[in-house]
Amino acid sequence: MSRRKNKISSTMLQTSIEDVNSFEYYFHLFIRDCKLRNLSEYTLKYYRNELLKFCKRLEKNGIVSAPARITENVIKEIVIISMMDEGLKEATINANLRAIRAFFNFIEREGFIVHNPAKGIKLVKQKKMIIQTFSREQIHLLLRQPDQTTFTGMRDYTLMMLLLETGVRVKELCGIQVNDINFNDGVIRIREGKGFKERNVPIQKTVKKQLATYLQIRGQLDTQILFVNIDNDPLAIRAIQSAIQKYGRMAGIRNVRCSPHTFRHTFAKMSVQNGADVFTLQTVLGHTSMDMVRNYVNMFSNELRDNHRKFSPIEKLF
Repeated sequence: MSRRKNKISSTMLQTSIEDVNSFEYYFHLFIRDCKLRNLSEYTLKYYRNELLKFCKRLEKNGIVSAPARITENVIKEIVIISMMDEGLKEATINANLRAIRAFFNFIEREGFIVHNPAKGIKLVKQKKMIIQTFSREQIHLLLRQPDQTTFTGMRDYTLMMLLLETGVRVKELCGIQVNDINFNDGVIRIREGKGFKERNVPIQKTVKKQLATYLQIRGQLDTQILFVNIDNDPLAIRAIQSAIQKYGRMAGIRNVRCSPHTFRHTFAKMSVQNGADVFTLQTVLGHTSMDMVRNYVNMFSNELRDNHRKFSPIEKLF
């Protein structure tokens, strides 16, 4: 191999600077940092998808994607205004903004940029949506649909009962292992919580009895995952979503989305109406903040209705 040239050319230096300043360079550094912080694969996938969408938007609009060249106004125009003009939902816009803010906060913290263009960017105000839940009648209808003379029917009946009993997320449900169930203490260990935070959720005698029946039919398998398919492989999230949608159609339910998350909302509603306090609800649901829990309490508590009965102007008038 011939000796390198001792003289550093301006072309070599310029190429090196451009590479280091590129969006791709900082993007890979950011993802590497997320891995070092042991963030979940779901979070990594979210950051990858949202940041690549952002980069494509910049390029589509002829804007240099080098982070040092991006301004606060660019983010406002290219992300917020542009996505609004496309008719995208506020939640979709905010998902992109959260990833962008995390990315720029990282490269500012590491000293790669002096000015953080995302620091002054606020999330788009979202409309308060009515939380859809199942009525008691709809729950009974759904639970009557699985054919409990079959393994899949017994499994689906059991998992729907467990969703309603605990309010767990569907990803958390898929991660439950047989040895996570503590029948003596009446709790199930949830491993797949957000941010890798484990928690115990309580179960009562009806669900304990149903789980015991299911486990007897499930039998001893190579996998420890609680819910399995007909091939004895761990049940996928999509399979659970599809099954609940199917039972919803069979039950003739049309005014509410039949999904695992609707079971979670229904658990919250019924718990609040049965007297659960916000701290208990936050612990069981695995929320890191009180915001969503307060929404549940404000929306579903009987206290407002009962108080209104006391101060109703019309009732006091006649």
